[in-house]
Amino acid sequence: MNKNINIAVIGLGQIGSYVLNELNTKKKDIETKTGKRIKVIAISAKNKNKKRKFKVNKKIFFIQIL
Repeated sequence: MNKNINIAVIGLGQIGSYVLNELNTKKKDIETKTGKRIKVIAISAKNKNKKRKFKVNKKIFFIQIL
């Protein structure tokens, strides 16, 4: 059985930012309770250079084109 859970966050508005922040701050609790390792493998938003309240790993950032 795979011990990793790969997650992609699409959109960094209020909900996407909240989800990403919760995953980062509660990562250890989630791993302890589920036995699974959380890994954010992709993030997508319209603006890569927008100032945000948290750090965004630019290596996994994809620009969203609509």
